[in-house]
Amino acid sequence: MEILWTKQAEDSFNKTIDYLLEKWTLKEANNFIDIVDHTIFQISNNPELFKISIFDVESREAVITNQTSLFYRIVNAQTIEIEYFWNNYRNPNHLEKSVKDS
Repeated sequence: MEILWTKQAEDSFNKTIDYLLEKWTLKEANNFIDIVDHTIFQISNNPELFKISIFDVESREAVITNQTSLFYRIVNAQTIEIEYFWNNYRNPNHLEKSVKDS
């Protein structure tokens, strides 16, 4: 299964890592990366594993940590697109706008 990352996914992932390195430690940042890698591995093996997003029925949402969710889209039987990472403490109205803009 091919896994593609959108520019928004790369940017939001990198911002999350930057935040973890600024406020926490390298250990927490590496732990987050490991959880993301494992979640993407799970998605590649079972694309429909996670729930459909309430903001966009073509997207699915995987909770990475209590603070962060990963949104992805099943493009076709061979391709998954990682759309973005979301801080779950942000206003959900901003998420809906972000989904519509992508």
